[in-house]
Amino acid sequence: MLVAASNFLVPNATFVVELLIFLVVLGVLAKWVLPYLNKAIEGRQESIERSIGEAEQARQRAHELEEQQRRALEQSREEARALKEEAGRVGEQLRQELQKKGEEEYQRLVARATSDIEASARKAAEELKGQVAGLVATVVERVLGEGVSLADHHRIIDGAIADVEAQAAGGALAAPGAGRSGA
Repeated sequence: MLVAASNFLVPNATFVVELLIFLVVLGVLAKWVLPYLNKAIEGRQESIERSIGEAEQARQRAHELEEQQRRALEQSREEARALKEEAGRVGEQLRQELQKKGEEEYQRLVARATSDIEASARKAAEELKGQVAGLVATVVERVLGEGVSLADHHRIIDGAIADVEAQAAGGALAAPGAGRSGA
């Protein structure tokens, strides 16, 4: 027995008892503790898998939202370009309309000024005719030294007025009496 006690390769009774206790503890752990641990581990794995799935879905949603945002941004840029082009067209159209209105206003003002000038010229011509008629009558009476008949008076005045109008239309004033051979 001494040989068996001194040989470490031969198991002794303590070793066998410890081995039996170890196996009993291992059995108890396998029967009552290990199922709870496995259940907790499986629950944790399911939770991790669920989290990974949710993260993948969130990533996919983020990608979709990013794509929607990119499309919305591109659409907004297109709309902005269209609005800019429309504003340019409207601006050009307004400019043309305002230019047309300005041209019409200019033409209206020129026509009004022309008619005012013509009216003033007619008025001045009428006043000048009256003054010339009076001067001609006075000159004729002084030159002849006697009164002139009404018919001669009208004939002389009309002739003098015609001479003045002809000279005004010609642009140069001729010497008095140059247009007539005698009175």
